[in-house]
Amino acid sequence: MPISFNAETIPGQHVIDYRVRDSHKNNPTRRVEVLATPEEIQFFVDNGYLVRPGLLPLNEVEKLRAALDECLAKDEHIERGGQKSFGGIFLRHLADKHEAFLDLIDFQPVTSVARALFGPMIQQRGFTARVCFPDDPHQEVEWHFHQRLIPDPLPPLMPRPQTVDALLYLDDVTELNGPLCVIPGSHNWTNADLPREDLSDKENQIVLTLPAGSVVLVSGSTWHRALPTQSGGGMRRLIIMGYGPAWQKPSVYGVKPKKGLTQQLLDDPNTPEEVKEL
Repeated sequence: MPISFNAETIPGQHVIDYRVRDSHKNNPTRRVEVLATPEEIQFFVDNGYLVRPGLLPLNEVEKLRAALDECLAKDEHIERGGQKSFGGIFLRHLADKHEAFLDLIDFQPVTSVARALFGPMIQQRGFTARVCFPDDPHQEVEWHFHQRLIPDPLPPLMPRPQTVDALLYLDDVTELNGPLCVIPGSHNWTNADLPREDLSDKENQIVLTLPAGSVVLVSGSTWHRALPTQSGGGMRRLIIMGYGPAWQKPSVYGVKPKKGLTQQLLDDPNTPEEVKEL
């Protein structure tokens, strides 16, 4: 069952009619109803992020919390952080492990934006949960980005790796439980090195505090971090949904179940082609 969302949090939308130049398939067309305005797409292109506060209603948030609790209880491949700047625990391949996350694969407020940015053919690159607990040390996250594949010097014909990660927060993000920081425009910094374990404040950084059910769409090349969890703050549960062009390699992290739920979509003859690509 598709995940519902608060339509009033989306200020507008537009339609893109793509024509794919493939004569072997009779040059097929695809219509994408983008749940964002053209101005918002341009904002993402310029700044590397887009915020949807309160996108999911509370009942959907509670359903995803319960699904995450189930996965936590039985997952045999939980990754535990604990190093200086990447604490908490990580669960990978959630869409293969619970129906609630499978329902998020073609979540239109996210996938339609990805299709507006990358074209009609995209793939889902992995669903990961990160859980941080209150009063535990090292719950901050260092400045980082998700696409560390830019060589120096930059080859003249190298296509830059491009992804969109949707950060879905299942808890209120406050000053006490580790708000998100992003640097607008940093996704275009192809000549800037980012050192490890950098937790310093940066010029032009933006700190985002958000209600549960909010989504932040961020370029995989945007510099971002999470501030530390402080005493009195609550749990911080985050679902990271990654998307990229269909021809790009998928994520290499985690252990994918041999008989995961996504296989059902591939085997079902009624699954639309767009979803199978995902």
